[in-house]
Amino acid sequence: MKYKVVCNSPLLQYSLEYFLNGHLSNDGIIITDNPEINGILIGKDIKKPFSKTSLFIQLEKLSPKNDTTLEERVEKIFDRFKNEILEIIKEANGKEQY
Repeated sequence: MKYKVVCNSPLLQYSLEYFLNGHLSNDGIIITDNPEINGILIGKDIKKPFSKTSLFIQLEKLSPKNDTTLEERVEKIFDRFKNEILEIIKEANGKEQY
């Protein structure tokens, strides 16, 4: 899924753009903190506070369902979690050896 972030709060705007890096597009589904804009509303559809992982889980629940099995969905979440852990380890070590 591709998303477009339109927030009144600069901090929320930056956080969402950082978390959704690689999933952003000008014609994507709008994520906003402004109830006057039609889209996914932060605080209503996406509960605050959120982490990168919880954001993706909440967005996945809001996205149209497809024919993936429970095993495929769990595997996808595990892969995302593994990649986030490896990213943290790489940042902490300052090396790209993993």
